[in-house]
Amino acid sequence: MAKNYRLLSRDAPGAADIYDYGIGTLWRQGIDGAGTTIAVIEGWDDPSITTVVRRFDAAFGLPNPRITTIYPAGKLPRTCPQGMAKLGSYGSCAGWQGELALDVLCAHLIAPYASILISATPADTQVEDDAASQVAPPEMMEAVEDIATHHLANVISISDGTGESTYRYGAAEIEAQDPGELTAAADGIPVLVGTGDCGVVQNLAVANAQCEDTTTFASTAAWDDSPWVTAVGGSVPDLSQTGQRLGPDSLWHVDGILSGGAGFSGIFAKPAYQDRVNSFAMREVPDITMDAREGTSEATPLLAGVLALATQLNHHANVGPINPALYQALGPNWAKDGIIDVVSGNNSVIRHHTLVVQGYSAGPGFDVASGWGTLYAPAFVPSLVRAVNLDVRTRDQAEAQLSALEHDSITLTRTKSGRYDLRATGFLPTHPVRLLLDGTPVTTLTAADDGDVTATITAKPDEHITLTSMLITETATT
Repeated sequence: MAKNYRLLSRDAPGAADIYDYGIGTLWRQGIDGAGTTIAVIEGWDDPSITTVVRRFDAAFGLPNPRITTIYPAGKLPRTCPQGMAKLGSYGSCAGWQGELALDVLCAHLIAPYASILISATPADTQVEDDAASQVAPPEMMEAVEDIATHHLANVISISDGTGESTYRYGAAEIEAQDPGELTAAADGIPVLVGTGDCGVVQNLAVANAQCEDTTTFASTAAWDDSPWVTAVGGSVPDLSQTGQRLGPDSLWHVDGILSGGAGFSGIFAKPAYQDRVNSFAMREVPDITMDAREGTSEATPLLAGVLALATQLNHHANVGPINPALYQALGPNWAKDGIIDVVSGNNSVIRHHTLVVQGYSAGPGFDVASGWGTLYAPAFVPSLVRAVNLDVRTRDQAEAQLSALEHDSITLTRTKSGRYDLRATGFLPTHPVRLLLDGTPVTTLTAADDGDVTATITAKPDEHITLTSMLITETATT
């Protein structure tokens, strides 16, 4: 890469990323991702991915990685599901094939000896969902659960920026997917999600192309807004033709339209770790930025590669979730702990030289547009390892929150006839929920638009009740 820097730095991902984040310094120390696994969550697979990676490795002088593909929602259908196919270039199976290649190459570039786990999970395996859940299928969160439960990866990257406001059933549909993120958090697996590529607005789920059809108001994406997810925005390396840093990286912003999502969630409350950075009541994104010359879909797996390096340095122990460490330890120490400020740029939407939607601007210190900024890996990686090993509460908090969803969400009311009126919350709207009594299947219910299920059941005293669905199993005892 040093010999051919001028040529290879034009690629994204490429040599500019290795130089901008100081990755070579870690490689020389033997920190190259060996013994770790990065999972990338995709809506479809690409049988040619090994060929794509082999060509990339030949150009960059990298080793071919071990690539495995799993299908947590079952074997892929022969053809693209009808709902996904209707989405055209955005969110379709063909679109996911291109996304998959970018995700794999970005993660592999940073951590070349890490194994890559591709999870291919199309939409509509149970019911035909709304367009938002076809672009960002709940099956993907089912895959996150599966990977975490079976300890299949050390870090999970998701390149999807589907806006909160685009879901037909709103908060009920989005919050029903929390068990995926919580399961990963409880297992210490960091989950990274891009903030989207349309700046302060969000692509509509039925868009004809990226950022061609968007909301007309400020909006953030759904999955990256979760307090248990690290939201990754976009910046651009500022390097000389020989790879020397010229100044602080700036926010990624192209043609007044393409830029990293940033703003405040309309659903998730501000987590405690953000108390010191703002006085707003809601979750703020992004948390950090990386190179987004190819969108936040590039930035997110690049950070996944960095966290794979941290995992290796941490004796192959998981390092997530990283947000508390980022906000309480690394961020306030800035360059000492490898946090590099992004001080210029914005994510406003400008069309034909006219401001359409006012966005947020980067400036000195923590800001809405860039979060903490970006990173310098030789300092960031060891500082993160030290910080997460001092954090003894975060994973327990995730486990406790998940347990509460599983065990405190069913209400039973005894009727005059001796039966029970059952009500349970937190399921995917319109999806099936199986009811079992003492392990014996009784019936299949359908969650309402608000994610609730109701039934009147005949049960014995001390009988065990189980409600099981795609993303959560809830239990109670009469």
